[in-house]
Amino acid sequence: MSPISETVLTFDGPTPRVVADLRSVSFGVEHVREGLKDIYSDRDLDEAYQLVMSNQITGSDFRELIGESRYDAQTLFFDDVLVFLFLSDRYDAVFASFDYDGAFPVNELIDAVVGAQAAE
Repeated sequence: MSPISETVLTFDGPTPRVVADLRSVSFGVEHVREGLKDIYSDRDLDEAYQLVMSNQITGSDFRELIGESRYDAQTLFFDDVLVFLFLSDRYDAVFASFDYDGAFPVNELIDAVVGAQAAE
């Protein structure tokens, strides 16, 4: 398990729905919250991995285009779900999803992950 995944799983806040380490050619699901395990098939997870990784590659190019070198997290807000993509290397990342409401401590989670990365 990556240090970022460990930080997400030990964060003093809401329990994640799913946490996965995404690597250049594979992924490892580190956590699926109880009650959600039967919702996602292996095919669903593989398709999600392919989509997220293609986005990561183009996202890196986009950051270079706009002159931004620092990348703490990409966040995707849906009606009831919040997704974080934490880049750990050009082709490695951590996917973490949570139930979402307006009180979610977005900045605190990002700060915890950035702090953990700095400590490495």
